[in-house]
Amino acid sequence: MVSNKKWTFVVVVCTLSIMLTITTINYVIDPYGIYHYSGKSYNYQKSKDSDPYLFKAFQSKKYQPEAIVLGTSRAMRLNPPLIESLTGSKAYNIGLSAATPYINLKYLEYVLKVDKNINSVFLGLDFEVFDQKYMPHANFNEKRLDSFFYTHDLFATLLSAQALKDSGKVVVDNFNKTKKFTENRYLGDGSFDETHVYSPNNNQDTLRMIPTELEVSSDSMLYIKKIKELCEQHNLDLYIYISPVHAIILETYWQSDIWSKFEDWKRQLVDIYPIWDFSGYHEISMSSLRQADNYNDLSHFSKKVGNFILYRMLNKEIKQIPSYFGVYLTPNNVESHLENLRLSRQGWSERDKNMFEVLNTY
Repeated sequence: MVSNKKWTFVVVVCTLSIMLTITTINYVIDPYGIYHYSGKSYNYQKSKDSDPYLFKAFQSKKYQPEAIVLGTSRAMRLNPPLIESLTGSKAYNIGLSAATPYINLKYLEYVLKVDKNINSVFLGLDFEVFDQKYMPHANFNEKRLDSFFYTHDLFATLLSAQALKDSGKVVVDNFNKTKKFTENRYLGDGSFDETHVYSPNNNQDTLRMIPTELEVSSDSMLYIKKIKELCEQHNLDLYIYISPVHAIILETYWQSDIWSKFEDWKRQLVDIYPIWDFSGYHEISMSSLRQADNYNDLSHFSKKVGNFILYRMLNKEIKQIPSYFGVYLTPNNVESHLENLRLSRQGWSERDKNMFEVLNTY
């Protein structure tokens, strides 16, 4: 009997020791970038399986930011350190690939539950995700946002065999300075790392994904209204803006006959809340993609342009911003603004052409 108890004790201690060792390794290496971003020499690059829908929920709770950025992957180009320098508020970017208005609402509700310091919200809006047929991202897990600790995430990232394997791969890639299993897509502040290199066919793939038919979801508009109401209830400063998508994308809207719906979308938004509109045919949106100065790729503007957006909305460093960039829309000026955007299209020499052919040389 004594020997059985001793054997049980040894097994339990060994099991707990192994579990503790695995947990420690996975926490220190942090292969998915969930717990920290320290140690640039050995784990700066994270696993390609890293999920921002997971780690941004965790880090927004950990870092207790005072200002947050919401929106799609385009919103990841807003720079939290610049927000902090302009406002004095510690910021974190919760931009998420293909985030719908509902997803943005749920992450805002989550932050309001776990972060008592929040005072402002920067919300980037993109036309495509308002489509009534647009499906939520596969990585969106609402259960994760319903509780302070989602135990499934803790086990999956600290105690699983897969996490241990990925920790090993992260160490190997960072030590050898290779990118077989890892990439440097995100920074510790949640924003996009512009040193990331896209695949050669990325722009063509993006253009194929631009909708040629679109119906704005009435539910999506209700979610934007709910975001506005939540910000008012919690005395948060709310800045809403429309992303400066490239002229090639705008032209696709035009040639697909959904431009009128693009305009109606803006009218509906302005009826809910004043917005900043940075879209249109202007020098930034019509700039060459080969220069990689204003756009990281066809879909995503650069952080330099993101800085212009912040300067304009916060009324800072006005001399650095092109005068044409950014119009504050209200019900009083929305119609004249939409007319000006239609006229501005005439300034782009590539209009009415095949956009795939334009893209090859742009």
